[in-house]
Amino acid sequence: MIWSAIAWLLAGMIIACLLVSIATDLADRIIPNRVVLVVLVCGLALRSISGPGPLSVSLLGAMAVLAALGLLATYDLLGWGDVKLIAAVTLAVPADRVIALLFAITLAGGLLSSLYLILRFALRRMTPALVRAEPTNDPARGLQRLVDRERGRILANEPMPYALAVLAGTAFSLAIA
Repeated sequence: MIWSAIAWLLAGMIIACLLVSIATDLADRIIPNRVVLVVLVCGLALRSISGPGPLSVSLLGAMAVLAALGLLATYDLLGWGDVKLIAAVTLAVPADRVIALLFAITLAGGLLSSLYLILRFALRRMTPALVRAEPTNDPARGLQRLVDRERGRILANEPMPYALAVLAGTAFSLAIA
């Protein structure tokens, strides 16, 4: 499919929103609804470019994904922000590619989970002084604070920032679309 300039702009906005969702997911383990809304609107616009038929099929697919993943979220197997974000990004790809998108997101999530398990294993075997190091409050060391906070979350078995997997799967799916 040859994309128009508008389609490229919309896809770029979706990727930018996913980058914002990663930042907020890493910082606070939350995905803002306004970011999900922009992804949704850009996805709707992308599907509208294809005509009314593909838009209605894509909307049905997005609702089915929202319902299925929402069921998982009610049992705390997924976060609601992740559910809403994944349902919104299904509109970024044609309806016949939604399964491939979900597979790509799941694969990226599996790789991320593996990384977190490896890090948890490694961090628990490190010296106690290093593991219990207090996060720095120096504003110039923002990346170090983020690493320190994430290290604490990994050791506490807290949920991982799944927005990373959503970005990886979506970027891959958009690249091959």
